[in-house]
Amino acid sequence: MAGMITQLVDVMKQQVERHTELYGLSLEEKDAIVQNDVEQLQKLVNLKNMVISQNNRLEKQRISLVNDIAEVLGHSEKDLSLAQLMEIMEGKPEQAELKEVGTQLKDIVEKLKEINDLNKELLDSALEFVEYSLNALRSTMEPEPPDYPMVKGTKADGSTGASSFNTMR
Repeated sequence: MAGMITQLVDVMKQQVERHTELYGLSLEEKDAIVQNDVEQLQKLVNLKNMVISQNNRLEKQRISLVNDIAEVLGHSEKDLSLAQLMEIMEGKPEQAELKEVGTQLKDIVEKLKEINDLNKELLDSALEFVEYSLNALRSTMEPEPPDYPMVKGTKADGSTGASSFNTMR
């Protein structure tokens, strides 16, 4: 079981690295949003998607390892939390490392959530400004009346001079 715990710690360390990378990209994303650099923003979104894909793979590995550990311990995989696992590991050398990497992962996820919330607010504000600008631009544009060509025999006001009674003769 110590081997599975070591593997779990390694996967979680890789997750910390991926989340830290995402955090750095999110900080760059914030700057790109503020500077209205759409090209840079697109590059950052593509990079973030690649890192997220890597992290999703790591998350599947982590879940699989936790399920395996739970099975060995006779627990349900849904019932085994990191805190419970640390209690089970009490006094073993892997406990300290597991606790440290768990804390690191929790901290970076919180920082990542904060910067992503800020970026969302910035994007929402930018979209509101664009909508406001478009509405202001639309309101200044007055539609011109349609220009119909004059038909031979019609007056400038569009009438022919004949009434419906005159055409019945």
